[in-house]
Amino acid sequence: MNDETKTDRTLTGDEIEAIATDFEGREFTPDELAKVKRTRRRSPRIGETRAEVYTFRAPHSYKNRIKQRAATDDTSESQVIRDALDSYL
Repeated sequence: MNDETKTDRTLTGDEIEAIATDFEGREFTPDELAKVKRTRRRSPRIGETRAEVYTFRAPHSYKNRIKQRAATDDTSESQVIRDALDSYL
């Protein structure tokens, strides 16, 4: 998980915990809930390009290997998969 803010400041574990606690205990207005629902429906993007979401089956062993590679490369699991596909295709 990326813990950086829009200003590239890395949040501490305590800050993340405080945000989560605040979120859990908060009462949202109907307008706020509607806004959250709208933002969840956005098309995913990679840079300026709209991304497609694919679902596929893979051996369970891939999951740990992808996670390890993402940690080693300091990137996302999705980027590891995109890089692998780019290399193959």
